[in-house]
Amino acid sequence: MDAPPPTKPPRGVKYGKDESAGCGFLVNVIKSLGFSETTEERQKEKQKIEQEFKRSDLRLNELVSRHDQQLTQVLPLFSQVSTEVTASRERIHAVKENLGACKRLLQCRRDELKKMWTDAVQHKYVLEMLEQIQELRKVPQRVFSYTAKRQYLHASKALTDALATLNGPLAGVEGLADLRTDLQARRQQLYQRLHEELVTQVYKNSANEAFQRSNSSRLNSSFTRGIGARRSTDRIEANARVRKALSEMAQGFDLDKAEIIEDADLIDTELSMSYFIAIIVECFGMLHKVPDSLETVRVQIQTELLDVVRQTTHQLATGGTLQAGSGDSNPLLTLLEIIFKQFKAIAKTHTLLLKNYLAVGQKYTVVGPQPYDLTDFWAQAQSVLQLLLTDYLDIQNASADESAQTGFVEPINNINSYFLRRKVPSTKRAMFKFDKSSHIASTVSSNSTHEPFKEHRRNASDTSVDDNLGGNLLGSGKGSMTGQLPHEKKQREKLLICTPDQNVITKVYLPLMGYIQEIENFMKCKSGQPCSLHDFVDNYIKDTFLSKGHNRNLQLTIESLSKNQDAWRAIITPEEMKSLNLSRPLLQSTVMVERRLVETRNLIEDLPCYSEELLKMVCALLKAYREICQTAYRGIVQPDSEDKRIYSVAWLKDEDISRFLKTLPNWTDLKTSSQRARHTRNKLQRGHFEPSEEESPLQVQQRNIREAEMLTSNLGEGGITQQEILADISVLKELAILQESMEWFSCRVSEFANELRRPLVNGLNAAAAECAANVAIKDGTIKVMTNLALEFDELANTCLLVLHLEVRVQCFHYLRSKSSIRTNSYVGSKDDILEPDRQVSVLTKRLSEMDEALSATLHPRKTRYIFEGLAHLAARILIQASNYLEHIDQITVQRMCRNSIALQQTLSNITASREIALDQAKHFYELLCMEPDEILNSLLERGPQFSEMQMLNALQLSCKACGITDANLLASYQQKLSDILGAKPSKGVVV
Repeated sequence: MDAPPPTKPPRGVKYGKDESAGCGFLVNVIKSLGFSETTEERQKEKQKIEQEFKRSDLRLNELVSRHDQQLTQVLPLFSQVSTEVTASRERIHAVKENLGACKRLLQCRRDELKKMWTDAVQHKYVLEMLEQIQELRKVPQRVFSYTAKRQYLHASKALTDALATLNGPLAGVEGLADLRTDLQARRQQLYQRLHEELVTQVYKNSANEAFQRSNSSRLNSSFTRGIGARRSTDRIEANARVRKALSEMAQGFDLDKAEIIEDADLIDTELSMSYFIAIIVECFGMLHKVPDSLETVRVQIQTELLDVVRQTTHQLATGGTLQAGSGDSNPLLTLLEIIFKQFKAIAKTHTLLLKNYLAVGQKYTVVGPQPYDLTDFWAQAQSVLQLLLTDYLDIQNASADESAQTGFVEPINNINSYFLRRKVPSTKRAMFKFDKSSHIASTVSSNSTHEPFKEHRRNASDTSVDDNLGGNLLGSGKGSMTGQLPHEKKQREKLLICTPDQNVITKVYLPLMGYIQEIENFMKCKSGQPCSLHDFVDNYIKDTFLSKGHNRNLQLTIESLSKNQDAWRAIITPEEMKSLNLSRPLLQSTVMVERRLVETRNLIEDLPCYSEELLKMVCALLKAYREICQTAYRGIVQPDSEDKRIYSVAWLKDEDISRFLKTLPNWTDLKTSSQRARHTRNKLQRGHFEPSEEESPLQVQQRNIREAEMLTSNLGEGGITQQEILADISVLKELAILQESMEWFSCRVSEFANELRRPLVNGLNAAAAECAANVAIKDGTIKVMTNLALEFDELANTCLLVLHLEVRVQCFHYLRSKSSIRTNSYVGSKDDILEPDRQVSVLTKRLSEMDEALSATLHPRKTRYIFEGLAHLAARILIQASNYLEHIDQITVQRMCRNSIALQQTLSNITASREIALDQAKHFYELLCMEPDEILNSLLERGPQFSEMQMLNALQLSCKACGITDANLLASYQQKLSDILGAKPSKGVVV
């Protein structure tokens, strides 16, 4: 037993196919025998196999002898194991038989146990159902109680769980059908209540809060929250609880921790909105109403915004808010400002609402329509603003106004009929429209109900000018809702805070563009793609306000001026002169066009983005008016035909004469003082012209002499006929009024052009200033305006120069006519000797009439320019008349002196200065009564007072009067005259 136990040989040893292996060796032997061809080979193979067998047998015997002891031990052990295995099999067989017997016994009790278990389960389920039904019967009362306390989460949770139970475990209970229907109805009612609460929070509370911030100093009582008597500590604690509840709700809703509000009035508005919106959206998720509520909110945006506009308009119109504010503020401007602030507050609340919807949608895995975004909200807000503007801009009545304006056009006649001397029947037109007055408001309202567009507009905006309480609230924002019948409730809701008017766009455009710019920023509109409200305002201004309003008025103005026969005779009233700070009358047509110019300037300030369109129309108006004025000038100076020649106009067309007159100091001084007066008219009284520097008497004398010489040299020998002068004083008066009007209008156009160079900033708000700053008037347009102003000024200059020359032409006409030149001694009565010539009397009367007419129509400085220097011309004409005298006598000298004195008195009264030039004419004729030697001695004593030709003519006439005919003596006198004039300088006034 000391020998080690036998070891088990390793298992899994496989023999290879080599020759030393048993099977392999046998296979090889078979192959060798099979392939051997001879017996010898087989014998050899046999011997080889036998040798190997003997060797294997020896080895086996050796191994058996070596392991004999181990084999002896293994065999008894194997017998023992075999016996134990047999015994185990017998025991297992016995156990199997016992289990079979047990199975047969349990099978007998299985049906009875199963029945008892089933009965127990049924009893338990019935008890649970009874408990659930009992709880379900309490759900309606609990939901009502929760809703009354605004504990919407508890109410939603109770309804959701109850319906889940009814539609789940109790779905088959027919007796609960009524309860199921009731709970479903209560679920819908709760949903509607939640939606109403959401509308209140999103729209009403947001709008009220924005209204309070905009009108903190003048709140209406209906907007005031009654928390003044509450203690501040209560509000602080309530706000702290809400903030804590909001932070916990962000992590997860716990009903006991979420709904903790007992009094909502103690909570700040912003916190209250955030709290209730979060609660309501969570309730929508519990009630599985998220898609429905989203769609309802999106669809009702426009309706709710219109309701906000209606309520705000009601508060402004009935609460006295407008009267408490600034008197300069436009009611519609105030309304738009408040409404836009309300819209921004509502948009902010919508952002919070969408954030809660997104969180709830992810929490409850909501599948349905995509939530709307703020772009949808602002699109609806723009529609509401368009409806609001449609009412206040009175777009519906634009076509009616356009047809009414056409009634201003008067019948057409030939343009030459402007200047015909005949009475033109006056045409009256209505200055005001009464279609919106209180006595026809009901008629208009009843008729408007048959117009689909107008009815649609009313339904959309709930505002109408026709339903505005008979016009009692129009224009002032005042009104009371008391004392009206119940059936008038609908009318009370439809009121406007001001009268609908197309011109109101000028008051609200710049602020409105600021709001539009903010909307485009909110909507992230690309450049060149404006929002719909921007397009609406742009189309209205271009197609209605400008095309059918202002531009149409400009066209009607041009037509009325070109077709009105009396346009160039009608002048402004004294009241209008006072309002315009004028001292001389102007043409009504000029003032009318200037008013259109002022209207355009105001429109450019109010509508800077449309300045180019406005200026194009103004330039067209000015060009047309320029043509009309030039036609009027031609009609005044040449009313009959082209064959008729007005001498003063012909002289002015001569470039040399025109250039000469404009280079004289009196003309340059007049224009310089006029330009200086333009720059200082705001500081000095209008029309007070002062020359830049006074001319000396010698300079005035020399200038007048130059002018008289130039005009005399251009006259010619034929004289001037009656048909070549403007004999009608009224024509000269019309020319003077035209001159004043053109000069005044030229100043206005020039001022307008200069104002266009300044930045167009109205200064209402930052957005408006930015809008206006981006607008710049083109230099070409300003240049056109400046050129037109120069053309009007040139026409004024032409009129003034024509008047200046016309006075002188009439002097030539009356003083150089054949009837005024005496060729022989005057024969008549003594009384006739003391009077001037008839032609001189006519001239003095004409001069007085012209002075009276021009003084009433022209500025004194211009009247002075017209008559100044006329004495020099008259003296020169009178002296030159001596050339036509064949001989001289005392009566002729006295007559010519009387002529000089008469002219001197008349001109002195006109110019308010002694006209010493006519004294020289009298002195000249007094020389003719002297002897030749006396003339020469006087010349030596006083110096030369006349030209050499005049003195020579005087000397010849004196010689004739004295009967001196000797040629030598006459030559000696002429030689002495030449010596005296050549030796001594002039000491007097040379005419």
